[in-house]
Amino acid sequence: MKGKNTVVTRPDMRARDIDRARTASALDEAYADGQLSFDEHRLRNDRARGAVTLAELRALVTDLQLNVDLPDPEPRSARPKPRVVLALGSVVIIAAGLAVFFAMNSHSEDLPTPAPTPSASVPTAAAPLLDDVVPIVARPFDFGTAEGLDDFRNRYIERFGDADVIEIDLQPADQRASIYRLDDDGRVQRVMVSGGFEPQSDTDVLDEDKRVFDWTLLDSTVVAGVVAGAPQSIGASDGVSKYVTIDDDAGEQRISISVYVDDSNGGYVETDFAGNPITVNAYTP
Repeated sequence: MKGKNTVVTRPDMRARDIDRARTASALDEAYADGQLSFDEHRLRNDRARGAVTLAELRALVTDLQLNVDLPDPEPRSARPKPRVVLALGSVVIIAAGLAVFFAMNSHSEDLPTPAPTPSASVPTAAAPLLDDVVPIVARPFDFGTAEGLDDFRNRYIERFGDADVIEIDLQPADQRASIYRLDDDGRVQRVMVSGGFEPQSDTDVLDEDKRVFDWTLLDSTVVAGVVAGAPQSIGASDGVSKYVTIDDDAGEQRISISVYVDDSNGGYVETDFAGNPITVNAYTP
């Protein structure tokens, strides 16, 4: 038998803000590890924010490889009684109540008046506070440090199982990237990176000048140093390394960086995988 304060949850029960927050956090985690695409993540988050019942929230996460902390539904064990039986039962209860009422009134003059008893306060269960929930936050990528680049590479390998890539394009300031790799059919597949890995369905034929290289042989410390020093290399210390391309084109392993200062100022820096300069160009109006 359930206690007096036990709350029975059902899928059709109304969702709380805490349930919506937990669902949104789980969707963020699923997006970060590649289970959801950008559009799927955005659509499900919109639905989670507007969800009314637990059933609506649960439908957004049931196909994900995650443990989502939502109240477990408890099925109703008793079948609803027919309306006729309920009506007859109500009549019997009312009749019994009237009989007791008249019987008590007929002897009420002979009974002593009971002393008033102090009312006992019934403790109520405090609703859980949203501040007590530890959100699941997707760890962002950091393309500006050696540690961040190592973490980026390791998460890619964990997701796809190897370190063989054709080209890596980074946008450090925007925390975005693209990785080009060979799929199972030997075609070039683009993997977009923005909080998570999003393999694209469109593929292409490998360019005859492009070569696959082992990402683990690329020193992240060298890459981070070249990216950080590129603005100074073109004489624009206030510039920003906007676009970084790493590839092996015709056997020439290169790190190519576009430096942005403003709409009319910038430059271009190119080194080999060891960080040795190949090209340094600055352009001004």
